[in-house]
Amino acid sequence: RKKAAEAAEEAKKKAEADKQAQARADNCERARRAKATLDSGVRIATTNAKGEREVLDDAGRKAEADRIDAIIRSDCGPAAR
Repeated sequence: RKKAAEAAEEAKKKAEADKQAQARADNCERARRAKATLDSGVRIATTNAKGEREVLDDAGRKAEADRIDAIIRSDCGPAAR
């Protein structure tokens, strides 16, 4: 019984680790695509809290680029242990 319980616990841990790895890979891919869009120079608009469209200015682009770079650094590198 003890071996079975340990095996079940290991399987549960492995499943959770696989789930986290998949989420990191997905976040990494999304961040890379967002960075490519941002770097392309195309105008990017967002919707504010009032539902109005706002085009990102240079400061907004810089802030968004910094945020995306942080995501890439955290999710595209080796997994933190």
